[in-house]
Amino acid sequence: MNNRRKIIVVLFLLVVGGYFAYNYMYKDHRDISTEEPSLEIAGTYLLERFKTGNGEDLLNRTITVTGKVTQVEGEAVTIDFSVYCSMASETAVTATNKEVRIKGRCIGYDDLFELVKLDQCTIVK
Repeated sequence: MNNRRKIIVVLFLLVVGGYFAYNYMYKDHRDISTEEPSLEIAGTYLLERFKTGNGEDLLNRTITVTGKVTQVEGEAVTIDFSVYCSMASETAVTATNKEVRIKGRCIGYDDLFELVKLDQCTIVK
């Protein structure tokens, strides 16, 4: 009877552990478009913040960037030659030199091209 009880406890723990492992690995993705931004900043100031080494706290956070569109490439927009925004869907911005506000998740700084990169971006009206 003692061995049977141990086997039942071990099986129960395996099932519970498997359940939590599955939920951890396959949890829903963040919906950046519905999140509140933690910071609103101009594109040039955001670039300066990363260049001086003060931008690490913004990684993986939702931010809103304002500035003029300097380049449009398919589903990507560059703001003020300093912020590269990978849009979540087809971009509504087709003209350069247009003032925009874009919300997205900050994924890092590319020191080779000197660009701050955002993904899952949407245009804020």
